[in-house]
Amino acid sequence: MIARWVLPLSLVLGIGCGAGDGERRGDEAYALGRYAGALEIYRELPRGGSEPRILAKTGAAALRAGRLTDATDAYLHLAGEDPTRSSEAAAGLDAVARAAEQDGDGAALQAAVLGIRTIAPDAVSGRYALVLAQQPGTEADELVELLPGAIAAAGDGRTVDSLLFRYGRALEATAGCGQALLQYRAVVRRAQDSSLQSAARSETAGCALAQGLRAQSAGRPEDAGLWFAEASRVDSTSVTGRRALVNLGELRLREGDTLGAAIAFQSAVSASGAKPDSIGEAASLRLARLGLIPTAGDSARADTP
Repeated sequence: MIARWVLPLSLVLGIGCGAGDGERRGDEAYALGRYAGALEIYRELPRGGSEPRILAKTGAAALRAGRLTDATDAYLHLAGEDPTRSSEAAAGLDAVARAAEQDGDGAALQAAVLGIRTIAPDAVSGRYALVLAQQPGTEADELVELLPGAIAAAGDGRTVDSLLFRYGRALEATAGCGQALLQYRAVVRRAQDSSLQSAARSETAGCALAQGLRAQSAGRPEDAGLWFAEASRVDSTSVTGRRALVNLGELRLREGDTLGAAIAFQSAVSASGAKPDSIGEAASLRLARLGLIPTAGDSARADTP
């Protein structure tokens, strides 16, 4: 956490050589609490937009005057003009963010936090990570970095669940399903919101199916079976879950487990409903090859004359 930034008295009063008449007038206005007037004077100085000393004063005056957008701009320019003063600029931006938070100014808060992240990424606290994580359009790789801190700072379970789901999505996009599954499973267990839990079930099933197919291609049938079983267990009625059941059935057949295969195929048929789609039809065909008649219930009976 960055400490609240305080403008040094020597900077406020312009003590030291090189301060012109205009700068001194700005310093005097600032010292008298006329912050808006000081801001305008500093901004009108010939080198006010490039001289680090003036930029620091401009940021402080703008902050005190409640001109938060101008303060953010000044501190960002300060860091750009003099990288050695980046920590000072980050402290100023932190003060802007606090003021914006107190004022309920979401746009100014977001701009200040983005500024902190730009010039001092390690200084972004969990509270500010939450602000950035909730910003539309944040890239997946940025979310992977921000969301752990944002989750820790979240104040209620629903927000935590939502952020966990976003974390899973970001991990899936950047590191693959293997990393994302832990987050999706957590949302399935935790979420009280039925729509969020349903979305997490769908993502869990999709990732588990993908992992199963990958394991199967790599010659690891035992692992594949476990993944197919998880996909079908967590979301058995969806296309993904029924695909997993058919794959599980075929795997059991190759292992010589005819009963296990029949159970998987029949489960896929039952989950397809009264009007089976191509997956249900494929499962029915496999049951027929085993000499079994698919039923609408939970079992299949022998095909006898």
